[in-house]
Amino acid sequence: MHSSIQRLNHLTSLATTYIMILLGLISIASYLALPPVAGGKLEIKDLIIKKGRQRYWGAREEELGSLRFDVQVDLQPLLESYNTKQLFLYLTADLEETDGSATHEVVLWDRIITRGDMRDFRAVGKQPKRSKGSRKGRGKIRLEDGKNKYPFKMPSGSFKNVESANMTLHYSLMPYVGILSSGIAATAQGPVNIPAVTYR
Repeated sequence: MHSSIQRLNHLTSLATTYIMILLGLISIASYLALPPVAGGKLEIKDLIIKKGRQRYWGAREEELGSLRFDVQVDLQPLLESYNTKQLFLYLTADLEETDGSATHEVVLWDRIITRGDMRDFRAVGKQPKRSKGSRKGRGKIRLEDGKNKYPFKMPSGSFKNVESANMTLHYSLMPYVGILSSGIAATAQGPVNIPAVTYR
């Protein structure tokens, strides 16, 4: 005869095994069922390079870039999955030096969209307004006159060896259960030329 503790231990082990199998099946099914994302529109405008300092104390003067951008992309197919917890959007600039000695990837902007915020929104730097009623239209991202949140600069402090940059909007999907998945939401039309330094 087994004691009550032994029986409870056996039931707990069996339940844990079944739960792990179920979570594994959910993870595989949701990953395989992810739909493709249609390429959105990314427009870069007002790219300006100036001399400046990131900090007032103990920082050298270097070339810093600032830009504005518009984004229009529909991520609704990703949000229709029951296993989607949140999305992470980020804009990157890929720069290659003219002599081919090095390539750099710089993150210029990002935003975390939680499941509670998964609604159609337009504002940049503002909390999206919660819409009452149905969820129709959620996942349609429209950003106008967005600004880079993070410094746009080169490790050397100068853009003199860089002629252009490729701008790309990426997404990373975090599920409730399973592995992260990522992809490209939008790409700018062709390389963006790096302008000369503006002195003011």
